[in-house]
Amino acid sequence: MVEAVFFDVGSTLIRPCPSVAETMARAAAERGHALTVRDFELHMPAMDAYYEAEYLRDGDFWCSHEGSTAIWLDQYRYVCHLAGIGHDAEGMAAAVNGAYRRAASWEVYADVAGCLRALKERGLALGVVSNWDAELEDLLRDLRLLPYFDTVVSSAAVGYRKPNPVIFDLACEQLGVRPGACAHRPDADGDGAAAAGIRPVIIDRHGAEPDCPYDRVETLADIPSVL
Repeated sequence: MVEAVFFDVGSTLIRPCPSVAETMARAAAERGHALTVRDFELHMPAMDAYYEAEYLRDGDFWCSHEGSTAIWLDQYRYVCHLAGIGHDAEGMAAAVNGAYRRAASWEVYADVAGCLRALKERGLALGVVSNWDAELEDLLRDLRLLPYFDTVVSSAAVGYRKPNPVIFDLACEQLGVRPGACAHRPDADGDGAAAAGIRPVIIDRHGAEPDCPYDRVETLADIPSVL
């Protein structure tokens, strides 16, 4: 019987709003650069590829607040160089990173509140386990999501990152539940959750993972019935 459910954050509970390209264009305009949203959108695939390469090389930047901040700054600097404003990469990166430290730059998915309420009404403990900086709890509080959760475990705060099963063990310990009595709603962390004895459930909002080996849903509204 499931006693607890853990959630990831990015692409699960929240998403950037405005988008990174829009935020960069806004920062560029404020800093006197004649660049449009489209100018930055052109470089978003390169930014994503940069992150993936760095993560595969050594994703332990998520294990400290300094490292988790640095990876975002590095990505924004990279895009600035590609967009031809490398001379202002430091200022631009700081401005964009500052924007995403505020709740106003994030949007809570429409299916989140209903899912969390339904699970709480069933008496389940809820937690967050995410590769994120040490300010995650503050962000969730500002987004009015924190009251739903009994624990929030960010990789930067505990020094372990997904998919390392240790981070899931710590979350279970904080809730006082057995891993086998938990489910985790991850993006690409299914293997880590499974290694910790936790049942993974993948949310595939855009139908991009049809061959996923774990339970898969397209909306969080389906989570209560899956459990």
